[in-house]
Amino acid sequence: MATKQALKRLTKEYKLMVENPPPYILARPNEDNILEWHYIITGPPDTPYKDGQYHGTLTFPSDYPYKPPAIRMITPNGRFKENTRLCLSMSDYHPDLWNPGWSVNTILNGLLSFMTGDDSTTGSIVTTDSQKRLLAKNSVEFNNRQNLRFKLIFPDIVEKNWAEIEMRHKQEVADELVHGKHSSKSADPIMEASKEKVISLEQIIDPEDRIRAEQALLDMENEEKRRIHTDGHKGTSVYYIGFAICLFVLGLFMK
Repeated sequence: MATKQALKRLTKEYKLMVENPPPYILARPNEDNILEWHYIITGPPDTPYKDGQYHGTLTFPSDYPYKPPAIRMITPNGRFKENTRLCLSMSDYHPDLWNPGWSVNTILNGLLSFMTGDDSTTGSIVTTDSQKRLLAKNSVEFNNRQNLRFKLIFPDIVEKNWAEIEMRHKQEVADELVHGKHSSKSADPIMEASKEKVISLEQIIDPEDRIRAEQALLDMENEEKRRIHTDGHKGTSVYYIGFAICLFVLGLFMK
């Protein structure tokens, strides 16, 4: 149970958070337990966490502000282990470093700064930027579908999330349809080549290209003449053979 001083201090801090919310940060206490706070960090632009929605908790001791809270992050993020106490200078890992003048605002801004950095600590993990971006993309659906505490503490955000999820789904379907139409309209290179306009020698400007074209046409004409000559020769030979057979048969009858 919170002491009167902790209750007074946390109530004041919540009022300040509502009146002047810090960038990328939303926080509110559990209505049934003011020592249990829940926060949402929105991934800043120009980071792998862009547009990610990261839910976590601050668990304050009953004698706050004289001792620091435990800090955890629940939404998979690629920077911290989920549901694990984080070792930060403003967490309960380091009560000797704690300053009673620090507030919820100070703590969460410090967490955001550490999250977007590269320093390691107890509770941190190492992942690639592409993994972080994928987790950021999936964070909204995770919170709405799998994060019960998120849904209990942030019902208003859940409603907004569903609208965003539906909009994303519609956009993905539209993109797939456009991509499908584009693929179906992709030209067959062989068919396209067959439709190419035939050009004449006069349209060839480059002298070397024209010489090559003239030689190619000449070769084609010679090949065609050779084929015709060969076919004609074959036809003549067959004719003479047939004529000789007829004379032979006629001679037999005359005998």
